[in-house]
Amino acid sequence: MSSDVVVDIQGLTKRFGARTVFEDISLQVRRSEVVAVIGPSGAGKSTFIRCINYLHPFDAGRIRVLGHELVGGGAPPSKATLRQVRMQVGMAFQTFNLFPHLTALGNVMLGPMETKRVPARDARDKAMALLSSVGLADRAEAYPRRLSGGEQQRVAICRALAMDPEVMLFDEPTSMLDPEMVGEVLATIRGLASQGMTLILVTHEMQFAKEVADTVVVMADGRVVEQGPARDVLEHPTSERSRTFLTRVLKPLEAPGVSGEASPPGGSGRGATTALGGDVR
Repeated sequence: MSSDVVVDIQGLTKRFGARTVFEDISLQVRRSEVVAVIGPSGAGKSTFIRCINYLHPFDAGRIRVLGHELVGGGAPPSKATLRQVRMQVGMAFQTFNLFPHLTALGNVMLGPMETKRVPARDARDKAMALLSSVGLADRAEAYPRRLSGGEQQRVAICRALAMDPEVMLFDEPTSMLDPEMVGEVLATIRGLASQGMTLILVTHEMQFAKEVADTVVVMADGRVVEQGPARDVLEHPTSERSRTFLTRVLKPLEAPGVSGEASPPGGSGRGATTALGGDVR
C-alpha cells in the first residue's frame, strides 16, 4: 500500500431535507488500500460511497479525488471535473444496471467506445480479456436475462474496469445475490485487491472484510464510530457502538460453515490469485 492519498474526505455532511444522514465524516484512502465500510442498515453507508463520485451531492465538507476537488454546499462541480472523476472512479452497484438489449460483451465495450472513443476492435479485445479474467468468456454473447445474478454482477464489474479506473467503489455488491452466488463475486473483488487496485466497499460480508480489507470503517447513528486496521476493529473494537453492532452480526457466523468465504490456504486473501489474477488494466 502506497503513502499516496488518492481519496481525501474531510468533514462530509449529507442531508435529505431536514434529515441528516451523516455528519462530519473524514477519511483518507491511500493508493492500493482496501477500505471496507460496515454498519447497521440505515447508517448512510451507500449514500456516503455515492458522494465520492458525486452521484449524491453533499451539503458540507470536501472530497479530493485523484487531484479533483468536490465541495459541498456550493455550486456543483463543472461537467469536465465530474467527467474526469467518474472516468477514474469506477463503481459497481447493488443492482447490476446492465443494458438488457446488449450482450455481456456489448455492455463491457460500450463505455470505452462512447466515452473514450476507443475503436470497436480494441474495445472488444479489452472486454474479452476482462470477461475471461472473471471466468465469463463463454458467456460473452449472452444477454443479461440469460445470466445468473453472480454472472451479471461480474459483467457489471468488468464494465466498470473497462474504463481503466484508478479507484473502484462497491456498494453492497453481493446483497442482491443468492448465497451460493456470493463467492464468485467476492473472488473477483479479492482478485482486484491482490492486483493492488484501490477499493472502497460497503459490505455486510464481515469475514471477507477481515481477510481482504486493510481498513474497516464502522458507520452508525449518522457518524463514523470507529475506523482502523481491519482485524483490530473487527476482533477488538474500542467503541461501544461498534461492539454492539459486531456482536449482533458476528454471532451467527460462529457456527461452522456459515461465515461466508473461508480463508484460502496460506493465509490472507490479499495475496491470493483467483479471478482477475492477470493484469488487464
